[in-house]
Amino acid sequence: MAAITLIGSGNTATALGKALKQAGHQIIQVWSRSAGKANELAGILGVEATADLSAINDQADVYLVAVKDDAIESIGSHLKVGGKVIAHTSGIKSRELLKEAGNNYGVFYPFVSMTKETAVDFKRALVMIEGSNQGTSDMLSSIAKTISDNVKTVEQDQRQVLHLSAVFVNNFSNHLYSISEKILTEKGLSFDDMRPLIAAHTENVMKYLPSALQTGPAVRDDRSTIDIHMDLLSKNQELKEIYSLLTSSIQDFYKRK
Repeated sequence: MAAITLIGSGNTATALGKALKQAGHQIIQVWSRSAGKANELAGILGVEATADLSAINDQADVYLVAVKDDAIESIGSHLKVGGKVIAHTSGIKSRELLKEAGNNYGVFYPFVSMTKETAVDFKRALVMIEGSNQGTSDMLSSIAKTISDNVKTVEQDQRQVLHLSAVFVNNFSNHLYSISEKILTEKGLSFDDMRPLIAAHTENVMKYLPSALQTGPAVRDDRSTIDIHMDLLSKNQELKEIYSLLTSSIQDFYKRK
């Protein structure tokens, strides 16, 4: 098992810290720009907290940088880890942002939504690994395999495309759920009525390719229904534009097929 220092105190650092500790790893320290947040996560994990990068000790085997993407390069330029391993958890940023911290740098990217409030099941989640050398990749992979059954060494462009796809699958779809919630609430209806539909579709997506499951007025080119929907959205130009764009996208997609 590895000795790990967490650089960060947000959703990713919290979820990973809990999972790694449960898997038997030793969490050495927690760092955050906010002393309060560092203390909060350190309290959960039962470890030392610091808000000073210079106070991070050299006792860890691995330093996991779980901060906002725009802060990774700054961390890499200020934190020196010698021959230890340092990796960030971004789905989109280059591992090279950490090259000034030491020779053994990489990426440890869990492909799963993480929040402080909910338990995260890493076991089935893909964890993507990149390393500046084979030893770094091996170290990060061995740690990842203690929390996940699906660990892959990937190239940067593969990781970035998976991240992009996840935005469509997870973030954009959830925003559409939120739009649905708003539309229903304004008419005194409940989003609960959507849940069986969502559950059934999700079950089907787990079995079949989504391109084979498309239904609805757009793919049928049901102009009369589309017009009624557009009329229902007449007081919200933004939603009309979203509806129109998605309708056109579906129609164009299936015409090309």
